[in-house]
Amino acid sequence: MDLNLVSTFLIVAEYQSYTKAAQHMGLTQPAVSSAIKRLEEVIGKSLFVKKGRGIELTPHAFQLMGQFRHGIESIENAIHNIERFHIACSEPLLHIIQPIDQVSFQESPPDKSGLFEELRQQRIDLAIDTILVKDASFVIEEVFREPAVVICRQDHPRIQGTLTKTQFYKEKHCLFIGRWNNLTGVEQIAREPINERKVDLVTASNASMALHISKRDSIAIVSSSFAHQWASALRLQVIDCPLKLDPIPYYFIYHRRSLNNPKHTQLRRTIKAQLEVKT
Repeated sequence: MDLNLVSTFLIVAEYQSYTKAAQHMGLTQPAVSSAIKRLEEVIGKSLFVKKGRGIELTPHAFQLMGQFRHGIESIENAIHNIERFHIACSEPLLHIIQPIDQVSFQESPPDKSGLFEELRQQRIDLAIDTILVKDASFVIEEVFREPAVVICRQDHPRIQGTLTKTQFYKEKHCLFIGRWNNLTGVEQIAREPINERKVDLVTASNASMALHISKRDSIAIVSSSFAHQWASALRLQVIDCPLKLDPIPYYFIYHRRSLNNPKHTQLRRTIKAQLEVKT
């Protein structure tokens, strides 16, 4: 059997669309449809049926999908027994994860939607971030939680060691531009409504926020590990946040095809062990 037909089937099954599968593979839609028809001829069964404007797997195709995926994973694992992994990581954790052999890191983009396409297209092998998605193609595994705190410069004229909610809203704020499901990072973990804040700076970088705050009278909410890592060097106060916030959750996010890859599994264990030391 032509393995290219199997690979095409798995991509069509993932997207539930000939058009999206064709875009993913850089082929025309007729070429993808033709490949599926050839596979159906080999198997002697229909693999997809129309549903509304889209398509869905037949029961036989659904059964084959797991077997095909396992077979492709075994082949990929053999080919990539020695491989280099690429990880997209939330900025605060980049500062505490130690270097790992055969692993390169890049900072997660503020626009988180692009992460999932990067994972689909195998441009990155693992994302470590604070976002969730309901998509059966991806495995989401919580690995780390930490408090959110407020930072300001040590010689702030109005803040010394503590901060009330009233003071919090009176001060100017540095805000992180990243959003997911139209919510900011703080809104995602808030257990109370977040009022409008006076904005001093909007940035896509925690490091930029910390540097800016070290020279200004504004404040920002950041992760505890990031705040304590740079508090001494930048002469920052680290203060409990007066808002009701859940701890910041971080997740491993990876494509299901990597679930049983032994090298990928070991990579996740290594990173998780590093993060557990920080808890």
